[in-house]
Amino acid sequence: MNIKAIVAYMVIAVALFSSEGKAQKAVASLDTTSIRLGEQVQLKLDVTLPKAAKISWPVFSDSIFSPVEIVKAGKVDTIETSRNTYLQYKQLITITSFDSGYQTIPPIEFQYQVPGDTTLLTAMTDSLFLHVRTVEVDTTRAIRDIKAPMSAPLTLQELWPLFAGIAIIGLVAGFIWYYLWRRKLNKPLFPIIRKPQLPPWQVAIESLNLLESKKLWQEGRVKEYYTELTDVLRLYLENQHNIPAMEMISADIVESLDQDDILKLFKDKIWQVLQLADLVKFAKEMPLPSEHHLSLSNARSFILETKPVEVIEKAPEQEVQKPIAISE
Repeated sequence: MNIKAIVAYMVIAVALFSSEGKAQKAVASLDTTSIRLGEQVQLKLDVTLPKAAKISWPVFSDSIFSPVEIVKAGKVDTIETSRNTYLQYKQLITITSFDSGYQTIPPIEFQYQVPGDTTLLTAMTDSLFLHVRTVEVDTTRAIRDIKAPMSAPLTLQELWPLFAGIAIIGLVAGFIWYYLWRRKLNKPLFPIIRKPQLPPWQVAIESLNLLESKKLWQEGRVKEYYTELTDVLRLYLENQHNIPAMEMISADIVESLDQDDILKLFKDKIWQVLQLADLVKFAKEMPLPSEHHLSLSNARSFILETKPVEVIEKAPEQEVQKPIAISE
């Protein structure tokens, strides 16, 4: 091989090495290299690597660049490049410093591997310098007192706990007053709402109407029919006329009617119902349909004819004054 060929191969190798080195690079930059004490600046990281490379991105802590502090580290973005075989990785990191002077941001190292090679490769940024300036003080002006804190108006979000507390205290105070007031009246804490009770005769009539609608004897339930029918009559006598009919036998009930001038007039109707009911319940009597209707009719008639009579009070009539004759 001649010297010209060797030189040509060397040139090509250097070119390839230079191109590969430029393609695989890591760059760090700052928005500005000079800030005031406590101001924030963006540190930009830009790494370009082969698309198939597996990169190990460094994890930054708050004090990794001390005395430069990390305020916030953004997410790593991946961007396609004009060269299809390479990817660009970018990250923005917000930094600040509270120490004046020139601060150094050391080189940042990125480790990666390419497919088919177990060698751990490294891409590293250059170090950066950040000038942190102190707050300029005008010594020609007089020293003044520190301004008092400015008062900000209260917001609804700050006031609602106060309003809620006042409302709760008001409810508790109101409940205590209500409790003491009901106790003074000797009444229960919460009033018991009762439905207005109907008079006994009206309850009895409604019970008979319900019994008739059940059609018990039509379904062969004759004993149950007469049991409910006599119970209605017994309850009516007990609640309306104070006769303890629920504890008495049929004969005693009829005999007790003689003590009332009105009730004794209708004891034949009651006796027909009670006697037939006893025959059904104890002698297994099977009355005719007409007897069923007669028993219900007699019970209803007895209740309606012996219920209390409503007394309507008439207003006193006003005396009509006669006109007075005036003699001429």
